Parts: sequence; structure tokens; C-alpha cells
Amino acid sequence: MLRISLVIVFFASFLFAEVKIFATKAVDSNGTITLQNPIIIYNNSIIQAKHGLITKKRKIILNDKVFVTYQNKSVISANSLIAYSSRNIEMNDIFFYDKTMEGWILAKSSLSKNKNIYFKKLYFSTCCIKDPDWFMKARSATYNREKKSLKLYNLTLVINKIPVFYLPYFYVNFDKTRRSGLLRPYVGFSQTEGLLYSQPIYFVTSINTDLEITPTFRSMRGKGVYTTFRFVDSPTSKGMIKAGYFKDDKDYYIRYNLAHQKHYGYNIKYERNGLFTAHDALYMNLKYANDVDYFYLDAYNYRFNDAYLSDKLITSELNYINVTDFSLYGSYFKYFIDTTKLSNDTTWQILPQLNYHHFLSKKYGLMNLLDINIYNYYRKVGSNFVLADLLLPVSVNFSLFNDYLKFKITELLSSGYGFYYQTASKKSKYTNLSTQIKLYTSLTKAGSFIHIISPSLILNLKNYSNSSIYTDLMNVPEIQNYLTFNLFQIFEKDSFKLTHTLNDTYYLTLKKYSDLENIFNININNITIEENNRYSIEKKQISYNNIKISYNNELFYSFISHVYQKNISEAVTVGITYNINTYKKVYTEYSYDLNNRYRKYWLLGMKLNKKCWRYDLSFKQSRIPILEEDGISYRKDNIVTINVELKPIGGLNQTFVFKGNK
Repeated sequence: MLRISLVIVFFASFLFAEVKIFATKAVDSNGTITLQNPIIIYNNSIIQAKHGLITKKRKIILNDKVFVTYQNKSVISANSLIAYSSRNIEMNDIFFYDKTMEGWILAKSSLSKNKNIYFKKLYFSTCCIKDPDWFMKARSATYNREKKSLKLYNLTLVINKIPVFYLPYFYVNFDKTRRSGLLRPYVGFSQTEGLLYSQPIYFVTSINTDLEITPTFRSMRGKGVYTTFRFVDSPTSKGMIKAGYFKDDKDYYIRYNLAHQKHYGYNIKYERNGLFTAHDALYMNLKYANDVDYFYLDAYNYRFNDAYLSDKLITSELNYINVTDFSLYGSYFKYFIDTTKLSNDTTWQILPQLNYHHFLSKKYGLMNLLDINIYNYYRKVGSNFVLADLLLPVSVNFSLFNDYLKFKITELLSSGYGFYYQTASKKSKYTNLSTQIKLYTSLTKAGSFIHIISPSLILNLKNYSNSSIYTDLMNVPEIQNYLTFNLFQIFEKDSFKLTHTLNDTYYLTLKKYSDLENIFNININNITIEENNRYSIEKKQISYNNIKISYNNELFYSFISHVYQKNISEAVTVGITYNINTYKKVYTEYSYDLNNRYRKYWLLGMKLNKKCWRYDLSFKQSRIPILEEDGISYRKDNIVTINVELKPIGGLNQTFVFKGNK
């Protein structure tokens, strides 16, 4: 190679950076230098080409297979390059790849200025460049190397060669560090509440705190805002403060005769390990809301999950534990708000529960543990109640017949004492003492096959029981005389595998059997059989049965299941998943209620999972039984699920529920 030292010195003063130029041949003609196979090194970049020129106007022009690498993170190939300075470079017909964004850009032209690269007439994707599954076609774009962000203008998203939608502007940041800005919005639809739109706004307030403000809008119900402040105050602790407010439109409030038009509340969470010592912990979860609609109307509940409305009790907790080598000390506070009441003055609160737990230990050949609790039940109006309970099991183990059989005997003491300490009412108390004898073993046979069998027999005897209860705050554990048989086994040979569990209990005093439970799982090559059966010995009939038979290979997966619960339900469900190729599959399910003779639901969907994108699209139609005065009728609900992710830029995860008529 021929190193041109004069050129190096000349450009160093002009480009404000050290520039090194190498070439296999250089010809100077009237101040213009022609280069063969030039290599240029400057500003953390290496530029190569077949031909090059250094003009009188101090420009570098490269042609034919121009190749640029930058900090070993990005590469560019182009047909031509013109460098006016180290911070002003033009290229034509380029291909750009950057490790940070894990994608590529194919553009007609580009201009590099400082940390920005400006593209014209481009295609962007993270898929394989040859026939990509999806790409964005844009009129222009800007990529910032420092911020690791890409801005696209006037773009069309194309999926499988089909234009899907147009956007005037799209911004994506590939930097994994926290930064302020808009998070992905949440969209949903309900026939009673209309269109839901929530737009989280994220603020990085410091290195260990952030703030999220989320306005939320329900077109047929009202609007509100939820705010979340998160913080980390030590390496072993973190916390969150959340508050929100939602106001129903007047017509919605009147139409549905709601108790409150305004819904508001807050939630404070904090957890810390090592508060005072290296072995203690604090957990706090404080909640307040004027009604449970506050939780249902949360900006993130875009699927209209009404499970929030079923529990009318709001529970706050404050817990502290301290653990030593042998014991655990705990203090637990619980405060309840019953939203069905106008006042919670008579609602019981646990302020606090004190717990001492001595871990299982062995001393003088005896295994024992101890658990003691003291509860203070408090209410603002009315007398208060104190309860103390104790649990003390003591056991001893023996091995018989050279460890082939093991014997364990346990003495269990449970006791409780409680009283209303502001009145002269009677004291409540109970004491139970029982003995449990257990014979068990575990045998293994290994050779051409493997067989592990673990049977056990447990005899429980009530020795003493006495109680006098004058409150509904004490739950007395019921002690029964019973005999329980358990069997667990595993059998494996070649492609055959069986796991089996069998257990039953006979109550000696009641002279009654529990249901015989029989659970097994069989795998034979590609076939799996799962069975869970409960048989009533007293009635000599099956009370519950759930069987599922499935077949799975590289091409498809199929199953049929039958669930039976006596006098309650009986249904059969079939499903098939067909693998179109390594990445794509279609699936369907159908469920039929045999008792009421109607279709419960049918489902049809398609999944794809590739390196650059994935999706799960499905349609489900369910029939929901509705109990009315003149009998049972049914409502058809149509459920559309759209889950699309363009890796790594994000996507859409949305479920639309369209409740039908009866």
C-alpha cells in the first residue's frame, strides 16, 4: 500500500480530526488526486471503495462498492460517497444496518451531519432484507446515533406486501435506558361504555424515581386521570404511590343509578428488606377508594375486566417480619373498607396480628415446631376482641426393616382463647389434642425400566377436644378420626411414561369414605392421556371426571377433553393446531355443553412467531347463559383478539368484546 502523508496533513487541518488515507495507487493531476482501492480512517469510521478522488475543493469523492463501518456498531454500503468534511457526508443508493436498532434501512440517498443521518425515499425493517414480512416505506427519516432514535415521515406500513395503514409521523427509540416521553396507548371498546383510550405520559424525574400520568377517556361514560409515582430508595427497597380520579357523565350516572358519580382513591406500596437488621423485612400496601369502580376504571383496564367489581372489600396491609436462624417474628396489620356500607365504624379490623413461629427442628430425637398468634380485632363502634391461638406438633421417626419401611408418630396440640375486652362477656376457648401415625416407604427399581412407588398409610386419632365458643371470630379446627391411604408412582420404559396418584380417606367415627381420587398421566410417543377422576364410594358413582387425550407431532397438535361434574356440568371440547411451517400455525377449538345441549364457544385463530415480528389473531364466539324469571336464555358474545408485535419497536395487544343480544 502507498500511504499519502501530504494528504493526511492537508485534511487534518480542514476536517478537525486526524484523517488517514491509504490506497494501492495514487495519481496527482493538476491538484486532483485519483485513488485506487482507497481506505480512509477517521472519526471512529473506516471507509473503503474501489475508486476515489480528492478534488481541489478539498472534497473526497468515492465510487463503486463504497463500504463504511462505524464503531463496529453500524455498516453502510453505497454506490457513491461525497465527503465535504468529516461531519458532512452524502451517499447515494445506500444500505444501512445498525446493531442497536437490529434493523436495516434501504434508501435512495442520505446525508450524514454530526450525530444525525438523514435519509430520503427509504424502506425500514428488522426482517430479512430479502422479501421481508413487513417494512415501512417512508418519504424521509432521521436516525440519531447518540440518542439511538429513528423518526420516519409520511410512512406506510406494509405487511406481506399489503399496505396496512398510513402515518404522517412515527418515532421509535431503540435505547433501553429510561427516558421521558409517551408510552404506548391503550385502546378498548365496550357497548355500554364506548371507546376507551388511555395515553400514559412518562417522566424520568431522577435516577431512582419516575412519574407516570395517564389521562383516560371512555366515550359513553366519562373521563379521568390516574397518576403513579415510583421510587427506589435503597438497593433493597422500592415503593409506589398511585392516585386517580374518574367522573361519570351525568346521563350515564343517572341511567345506571350509580351510588357515586365521582370515583377516586389511592394506593401506597412499599417493601424493604433489611430495615433494621440484615434479616428483617417490611411490606406495606395501603388502599383507599370511595367505591370499587375506582379500580375497575383504571386506565390500564382496557379489556373491561369486571372482576374488580366482584370483591366489595378493600384491604390494606402493613407487615413486618424478623427472621433468625430458628424463629420468625411477625407483626401484621389489616384494615378493611366494606364498600357496601355507608359507614365502616362496625367493620372489624385486625390491628395487629402478632406471630411467633419456631421453625421445624430436631432435639432429643423429636421433630417439633411452634406457631403462636395473637389477634386484636378492633372496630370504632362496639366492643373489641382479642384472640390467641397455638399450634404445636411434635413427631418422632423410625426406620424399619433396613429402611424399607418408615414409621412416624406425631402429637398435635391446637388451642385458642379469646374474649371481648370492653365487656364482661363469656370467654371463648378451645383445646384439641390428636395423634397421627404414618407408615410410608419409597421403593425404586432400575434396569430395563424405572419404577418408583411411594405408598403411605396415615391414621389420625382425636384424643381430646373441648370448646366453648361465644363469637363468630374464632374458627375452631375440626379434628376427625380418619384413615388415609396415598399412593404415588412413576413408571418409565423407552417411550412410555406413567405418573399415577391414588388417595382416599375413611372417617372412622362417621363411618364414611371421602371421594376416591385417581390421577394419572400417560405418555406414549406422541400421545398423552391425562385423567383426573373422583369416585364416590358411598354412592358408587363418579362425582367428577376430567379426561384429556392429545396428540402432538411436528405437523399438528390435537386434543379432545371431557369434563363431568355430577349435577353441575358436562362438556366436551376439541381443539386442533396445525403448523403451517416453523413459524406459523392456525388453531381452532369447539366446546359443547352436553347437559344443556348448546354450543359453549368456538374459536379460530392464527399465530406467527419470527425473529422480527409475531402475531396472534383470534375470533371467539361464546354463548353465555342468563338466568331469568321464565328460565335460562343465552347471549352471544363475539371476542376479537389482536396481538401484533413488530420487534423491537412494539405493537398492539388488544381484545374487543362485543356483547350480543339474547
